[in-house]
Amino acid sequence: MPLSYSQFRRYRACPRQFEFSNIKKIPWGISEGESFGASVHVALKRWGELELGLRTEDLGQRTSKMGSKKESVREDQLLLFAGEHHGDTHSSKLTAQSLIEIWHQSFVFNTFPTQFEADFARRRGEELMRRFFAWWSQVPRSVVAVEKGFSIEIDASTVTGRLDRIERTEQGVRIIDFKTTAPCTQQEADADLQLSLYALAAEHLFDQPCTELLLLFLSDEGTVERSTVRSASQLKDARTQLQLIRERMEAKDFRPTPSVAACKRCPYRGICDVAAV
Repeated sequence: MPLSYSQFRRYRACPRQFEFSNIKKIPWGISEGESFGASVHVALKRWGELELGLRTEDLGQRTSKMGSKKESVREDQLLLFAGEHHGDTHSSKLTAQSLIEIWHQSFVFNTFPTQFEADFARRRGEELMRRFFAWWSQVPRSVVAVEKGFSIEIDASTVTGRLDRIERTEQGVRIIDFKTTAPCTQQEADADLQLSLYALAAEHLFDQPCTELLLLFLSDEGTVERSTVRSASQLKDARTQLQLIRERMEAKDFRPTPSVAACKRCPYRGICDVAAV
């Protein structure tokens, strides 16, 4: 049976959380933070789709004029982001204001208990979109895909997941994962199992190594990057970790591992008899 990375993440956080969610299938309500994060992901997905649509349109127009699809990464981005320098109309579409409009279309407000809290979250999201646009505008970008699903075999186990954003660079492929939580440390990013899985997925999808894994944290304090890479030995270790977790799942080892850090984020802490908070 295929397993998603979110299931592995729940098990690593606490096997009982995985049991409640995936074995006993006890439903839980989405939190305000989860709802806000989901809205941010939807908005940035739509922004990426707009980039892809304009890039495809540009490539088609230039192909018909020049008879060739060979364009550099920088030329692709210049025609999208800095279109005003080329007599292009696309600069009017890829603006901070258009991104904020996409945010308003993507924002889910009915998970907030009051209109005041929903309005506050909506305004907060506007500022995050401005910060993202400033980050996005810093360098030329060539987006390959957004919300790209994958399914890979790891030692006879199928693991599925989804990549938030894939960009092509002169060096290869860059995977970007969006976060609305507090930034992790560089050491945590370097050891992150999810990013290791994403590197494996990138090799599978694009038949070439992933040259950069980037966690992009969007918060009220600013936009924070945590860039990392994975060596062949790290990818081998990730495969081993995922297989060991799968074996424990199949053995029905659901012994809880409570901790303040894990329990305060667990949606089942109200019904768990060993919750630390």
